[in-house]
Amino acid sequence: CRDYVEIIQRHTDRLINIVNDILALSELEERGMRLNIEKVTMQDLIEKVLVLFSQRTQDKGLEIRTQWPDEPVIIDADPFRLEQLFSNLIDNAVKYTDHGCITLDLEDSADDIIVRISDTGAGIPGEHLQRIFERFYVVDKSRSRVLGGTGLGLSIAKHVANLHGGTIAAQSRLNVGTTFSVTLPRNLSFRHEHTAIS
Repeated sequence: CRDYVEIIQRHTDRLINIVNDILALSELEERGMRLNIEKVTMQDLIEKVLVLFSQRTQDKGLEIRTQWPDEPVIIDADPFRLEQLFSNLIDNAVKYTDHGCITLDLEDSADDIIVRISDTGAGIPGEHLQRIFERFYVVDKSRSRVLGGTGLGLSIAKHVANLHGGTIAAQSRLNVGTTFSVTLPRNLSFRHEHTAIS
């Protein structure tokens, strides 16, 4: 009986995650959606997101490493949306890494910042790399079903990066790991229908 309850709970959680991700993606794709831009300290934001995954990483025995400048890295961004972006990328790394570590590297330059999230997971086959940001695209359907993946997290991350005038890319080697690189402008000098500066 307990096993049935756990199965029902797992499927219920998966359905809730799917609904939440669909709503988040629909909101991001909506014409005229406005970002609430403020000054964001990237180290603080990433640390805030990492706290959400502390129990899961401890349960799996994963080490979390952060590498970033001593000085605060401050950019113009919507903190809520950036939390969505990095939550999805870190969730992906934790979900598909069974042992080893996850490294977050923050690189600062005059115009842009780059955040790299690297894991020591199974990696992504080369033929799938060009499609992983498509909505509902899943590399390993059987494993994703067990782990509760929705196939929407990376699509959400890409939309958030693009709305900020940034980009997201992935590099991967089978049985070595995957690195997602997010490039974001430090200052949002552009003004369009998706941006509200506060």
